[in-house]
Amino acid sequence: MVQKIVITKAGYEVLTESDKNNYIFHSDYNTLKIISEGVITAQTVTANPTTFTLEHGMSYIPAVMAFIKYPDGYVALPRGIPRDTTDTYLGVANSRYWEVEMDATYIYFICYKGTTANYNVDIKFYIFEAPSNY
Repeated sequence: MVQKIVITKAGYEVLTESDKNNYIFHSDYNTLKIISEGVITAQTVTANPTTFTLEHGMSYIPAVMAFIKYPDGYVALPRGIPRDTTDTYLGVANSRYWEVEMDATYIYFICYKGTTANYNVDIKFYIFEAPSNY
């Protein structure tokens, strides 16, 4: 007997459902599986850019999803549009934004300060299993 892990959407029978679009998770299908997650707290953005580096410990270049929390409570994905409508985006001195990059060893969280004052950020990240053909 083959063991599987299966979760269907509400209203669908987990033992008999045949439409893969009605699953929330099915171990037979290639879904993003979280391998690791964490939080990096109280990182001070002091320059344009400021890079925070994390060794991921995977044997491949992982897919990463991350969120940053600014001191005013604003949470953004990489390249998120600034909350303050007086800011302009990408390359203008008042614009704060950030990026995430990966290589075979590290995850780089690259923050663009956007103001003259230093500030602290918290970064929440998820590392996903690589697809078999990646």
